[in-house]
Amino acid sequence: MRSASSRPRRRRPRAVWAALITGAVLSVIVVVGVLLPVLGLIGAADATTVGVLRVPVGAIAASIVISYLIAVGLLLLTFVSRYGPLAWITAVAAVVATLVGSLWPLVATAFASVAQVQDVIPFIEDLVGRVTGQR
Repeated sequence: MRSASSRPRRRRPRAVWAALITGAVLSVIVVVGVLLPVLGLIGAADATTVGVLRVPVGAIAASIVISYLIAVGLLLLTFVSRYGPLAWITAVAAVVATLVGSLWPLVATAFASVAQVQDVIPFIEDLVGRVTGQR
């Protein structure tokens, strides 16, 4: 008579391990190959404008942390999975979450720049009106 606790555990399929390793490696590649250059580009743009560009640092940091926590959670689901196709779905979702989190700082900075330019246009129009005497 065997007890329920002495029952042999079912091993994880190789597909689960392959999905986990692939998802983790691709997520690291996205961080190094996408996030770091994007942050460098934003930093260079901020430096060349001598701080005039308002970079939404808080929103950027929050989005990176949230998306990477989601990616880690999805990779944990990949690790826990015992079904190969589900493991691949969660691994791909983790890579997508990492990619979105890595590209969002560029989008957030672009939106902030557009909003800032919209504030500048009335000032320029007023300045041109004063110089030309049409005010």
